[in-house]
Amino acid sequence: MRWSSVTTRGLGAVFVAYIGACPFFVALGAFEEVRAWAQRLAIAPLIEDPEAPRVLRTALQAVVDRGQHYAGPVGVVRQTPFQQAVLAATRAIPRGETRTYGEVAAAIGRPRSARAVGSALAANPLPLLIPCHRVVGAGRRLGHYSDGGPGMKRRLLAWEGVDVASFS
Repeated sequence: MRWSSVTTRGLGAVFVAYIGACPFFVALGAFEEVRAWAQRLAIAPLIEDPEAPRVLRTALQAVVDRGQHYAGPVGVVRQTPFQQAVLAATRAIPRGETRTYGEVAAAIGRPRSARAVGSALAANPLPLLIPCHRVVGAGRRLGHYSDGGPGMKRRLLAWEGVDVASFS
């Protein structure tokens, strides 16, 4: 598996671990997160590649700088079937819209699994490509965000045109 950083105008450096042009992990601003992820999954070796494949670099820049939907491949093979279903439902949430954890649970046919949806999203390896920042708590609670905390979640939602002032 290789890793590289992709420079974006919107968020600066985005680190990505990939095989070919398929991303398996994305992190904002800190290579140490990529290294820690690889160590948790016992991926060895993680080889630095100064230049990510053009198609992947272009896709990441389009997502971050122009808000485009990422329709390319994603490496979510290590996730359970439940986690994969949550990630697929989350990937389908349009830019500028939000869903609650309960709504995502209902969308995958598990309406009583809102907390489990939150746990699955906390382990999302591709937070910009599978936009888990669009999933919020019931009652307009912002909730957590695995790649930069609630402040980054608020920033990403605002950047997409969501009225974040209404979230607590």
